[in-house]
Amino acid sequence: MNLVLVRHGETDWNRTGRCQGISDVVLNDNGKKQAAELGLCLKGEKISAVYSSDLARAISTAEEIARHHGLTVETDSDLREMDQGEFEGLLFTEIRERYADVMKEWRDSPETLRIPSGESLAEVRERALRAFGRLCKRHDGETVVAVSHNLTITTLLCEFTGVGLSGFRSFGIRAASRSTVCLSEGKVVVVDLNDVSHLTPVEALPHF
Repeated sequence: MNLVLVRHGETDWNRTGRCQGISDVVLNDNGKKQAAELGLCLKGEKISAVYSSDLARAISTAEEIARHHGLTVETDSDLREMDQGEFEGLLFTEIRERYADVMKEWRDSPETLRIPSGESLAEVRERALRAFGRLCKRHDGETVVAVSHNLTITTLLCEFTGVGLSGFRSFGIRAASRSTVCLSEGKVVVVDLNDVSHLTPVEALPHF
């Protein structure tokens, strides 16, 4: 199976540095454009199925891919973004001010931290791997797309590359990017990582 992992297009919360987690934020105009460009890029691929997180920003992105292949998007809640708990809806600047101790632990031991009232990276990885396992059983020998989110995709890549959750900052998955992994003879190989060559260049997101 070839699995194309896609991060959803940009939202206004991405642009302004607001933590969205499982908040159901829609694509902004640039995100819609990114999704359309991604759909055109994948138009020539032989895609058997398109899956998505059940959040609107992912579904909208997935629909732009699926429509070129006559497919209906199948949603899977295991592909959701990390539940950010008390961080949801806050600006990253506010999070750093209000939760300095938590953020220190996030920097030092991200693999063990649980976001207050939210999830840990380990829990995100567990459900992301559940979704991956289901896709492997359903689509042996096929190419499928899964539209998900930054940290959810990152936990899978941490697993597949062997860097572990402590190395999650190695990836920096960009909006509307695609990363391709191949499962063959029980081994998972990352073929393509964080590819945004299909996107029209726009002003980069600020560092928050």
